Amino acid sequence: MQKQKYLESFDKNRRRIGILKDVDPSSVQRQRRINSDYELTFTVPMQSADYREKILMKGHVRDERGQYYVINGRSRVRGGKQLTAQIVCSHIMYTLKEFKIPYDLYVEERYGIPVSVLLQRITDVTGGLFQFRIEDDFGLRDVKDWGRGNCLEALNALVEQYGMEVEPDNHVIYLRKQIGQDKGHQYRLKKNIVNDQFKDESSNLVTRMYATMKDGRTWIGQPASILTADERARLEAVPGAIVGGVLQSNFLVSQYAGAWASQDIPFFDGEMSDQDIEEPKDLLEAARIELAKKEVPELEVQIDTADLHKLDGSNPPAGLGDIVYVYDPEMSLKNMKARVTELSEYPFALDQHAKATVANFVRPDWNDIIADLDQAKNIVNGMLSGGRIRADIFESFARQAVIDIKNSKTEISYPLEGGILAQDKTNPLNQVRLTAAGILISSDGGKTARAAVVGGRVVAEAVIGQFGNFVSMLIGSGEDVVQINTRGISAGASVFDAAAFRLNMRGDVVANSLTANYANIAYSNFTNGAITGSSINVGNGMFTVTSGGIMSATAARFSGEVESSTVRGSVIIGSTFKTAESGRRIEQAAGGLQAYDSGGTVRIRINTSTDSSIASLGFFGSGGGFAGELNSYQNGGLTIFSNDLFLGSNNTANPIRLQGAATMVGPATFNSTVNFLGSVSGLTLAITDIVGLQSEMNRIWNALNNKSDKGHSHSVTLPNHNHGSATLAPSGGGNFPTSAA
Repeated sequence: MQKQKYLESFDKNRRRIGILKDVDPSSVQRQRRINSDYELTFTVPMQSADYREKILMKGHVRDERGQYYVINGRSRVRGGKQLTAQIVCSHIMYTLKEFKIPYDLYVEERYGIPVSVLLQRITDVTGGLFQFRIEDDFGLRDVKDWGRGNCLEALNALVEQYGMEVEPDNHVIYLRKQIGQDKGHQYRLKKNIVNDQFKDESSNLVTRMYATMKDGRTWIGQPASILTADERARLEAVPGAIVGGVLQSNFLVSQYAGAWASQDIPFFDGEMSDQDIEEPKDLLEAARIELAKKEVPELEVQIDTADLHKLDGSNPPAGLGDIVYVYDPEMSLKNMKARVTELSEYPFALDQHAKATVANFVRPDWNDIIADLDQAKNIVNGMLSGGRIRADIFESFARQAVIDIKNSKTEISYPLEGGILAQDKTNPLNQVRLTAAGILISSDGGKTARAAVVGGRVVAEAVIGQFGNFVSMLIGSGEDVVQINTRGISAGASVFDAAAFRLNMRGDVVANSLTANYANIAYSNFTNGAITGSSINVGNGMFTVTSGGIMSATAARFSGEVESSTVRGSVIIGSTFKTAESGRRIEQAAGGLQAYDSGGTVRIRINTSTDSSIASLGFFGSGGGFAGELNSYQNGGLTIFSNDLFLGSNNTANPIRLQGAATMVGPATFNSTVNFLGSVSGLTLAITDIVGLQSEMNRIWNALNNKSDKGHSHSVTLPNHNHGSATLAPSGGGNFPTSAA
């Protein structure tokens, strides 16, 4: 099947319009992320027929994978006389947001429901347009508050609730625990890695995971037999974690805890809490999953790949979600195993190659976070009508609050000293006390406060979560302060405009110095460095880098390594040049030029130690022994020398021509026919040197021995005869001599 070379255009009903030949192939970019973006963008001249007739809002385009994308946006740009439009399309799967879940399908709360039941509701709402293929067992889950928005929000909620990954095929959506495969695909330096960036992050590392469920309950008091043998062995090493075969702690210890522990920090603690979990065994399983995600550092590699599959179909590319192996030892990547979490592809351009993000985690998508916040905002807005609380919604919330309090494991009391005391029934030391002076949270029966709100201040060991709207925030005193106010963020002065560091509401930053491990600057203007836009200019043209990546400098010194596919120059002077670090390679150094085989043995050499050695090309066998040389020691002559020289062609029927006066010193053996087309002189041969000549000479001599000698003569006597006629009288007889030969 011939590969599709252009995007195809379809109308809103997916009726084919034609192919988009005016679209620049290098501008067609497809962006995909696991459980996130599925977007296609491209540019097209506005004067073209493609733009005027084939690109319709809410129409469709189809890529080489057969996937449909909905045209959602067009951005027009004027560049002089050239008018260009950038087209933004999203995968057809995202049209799920156009279908609202009806109220009668809303799930307020339901226990132990399979995901197939809720997915079928989405299929029914779309009139059967979208179908779902469940390819793994996701078990049963308790579902609350599902179906309040559209079908896309409902699908996202199920993906998060059941731990699924999505792989769309137009209107058929496949749901798996993990998309992609392990096909042994390698990203390897000098094969398909053009550039790479490697980042590892241990700030979220956890080697001891605490876990709580609804009403702050844990698995404390459960038998240790609910743990695996390895989990139990690690907990038993912690004093007091297991007593008498009963769990006395609500944490799990990572298998890598010993590797990360230090004298000061034996464990890196983390906490997970899920208010939807009510059973200890479910909490234990959730804690295992969360610990597995965080017990190793987060690794992320961004790779500019070489799309070998565009030239050779036997080299298939890695797909989204695939497990791959990255090999770049100089970047501390020694066959690192991770997943492809993001792909940016150029399917129709041979000179544009894919960019892959390979990681051992899936980065949360900002759009998903915003969608969750927006959904929460809509719930709150739904409670209000004209600035007043809607009584029916409030009563529903109040009724649910009463139910939750009745089911809660917290006891409310009113102590004699005043206020309200909330005390944990399972652990009376956990208390919350509300008085006119403030709120106190304690874990030791009220002796000390873990957190408190008192005197207009919030005091806590840590504040986790999202802050609301504040007019200002100040940390420090005097001029050594950090401020957040309506002007922005400042540090180093009490007055914003005098601060050494300032970030205003427009995003402008002023700082005395800046150290960044990583920076992505879209536009720039560095005054002292004269870096403008996407180019670099230092020393008024002494050192420049264009937007096309071309660097120019009057001179350069490199102390490290220089990598390039092509190096051009009139004179290149250096101590050593290698085509590879080891194995089969060509190496040029001060001592000469050598060619090595895969075993590291020199097979060809030009030495520079003497005038004679630099005039010779030496050849060596696989064992390193001398095989021969080609030299020009003498002025005007060229010598081929070897203790065993073979001069021939790849077939005995192919000619070998020696032009000029050839001199052979020593015995010469011809194992086949020799044709002399000219004269031969100075040749000395014995009769026995010519095959068959001796036998032929013997035959001739034997024949000659039976002949008379030259000059021989004798007499012949004849009787009388009648010459054959009976009528004649016999006559003519006598003795007659013969003539000499």
